[in-house]
Amino acid sequence: MKQLLFMGALLAAAPLLCQSPLRPDPVIAGGVFEWFELGESRADVAKRFGPATAIADFGSGYQSWQYQIDNSDHDSFSHQLVFRKSTGELVSVTRNYDPERPVDGYFPKQETRVESYPSSSKPEFTLRIRKLTGERLLLAPGGPGQPAGQIFIIRRDELRVFYPWLAERLR
Repeated sequence: MKQLLFMGALLAAAPLLCQSPLRPDPVIAGGVFEWFELGESRADVAKRFGPATAIADFGSGYQSWQYQIDNSDHDSFSHQLVFRKSTGELVSVTRNYDPERPVDGYFPKQETRVESYPSSSKPEFTLRIRKLTGERLLLAPGGPGQPAGQIFIIRRDELRVFYPWLAERLR
């Protein structure tokens, strides 16, 4: 009887054990990039990170939650999470770094594309782009070898709202 109860408890807990934890920083585990899946709910994020330091509407259809998880500067935010208002799903996460740091480990050469705005011949802004599973993109300002002050992950279908020039190029 005890074995039956133990097995039942394991089966009930299995979905919780299989879920990947929400992490404040991305990691490479076994060669796999792990961070947010995107699509997480506000409740998922609040359960993991607690209440946001600031919440603001973002555009007409989005809400931004900002956190100060590890910043020594109390006037800046370490994380900005953007949720679609209509569904409450997470669509983008930005991780700010101060000071800038190397991020090339997240952008293997064979999986990274570099795009410049407005053009590669007259770059005003350059982004590293890595396609991830689940129609997610990882982005960081600057080119290979340059430190970055932020990295962010975004659902590919949201690029048209936040980076229309990049959405056009990635078609």
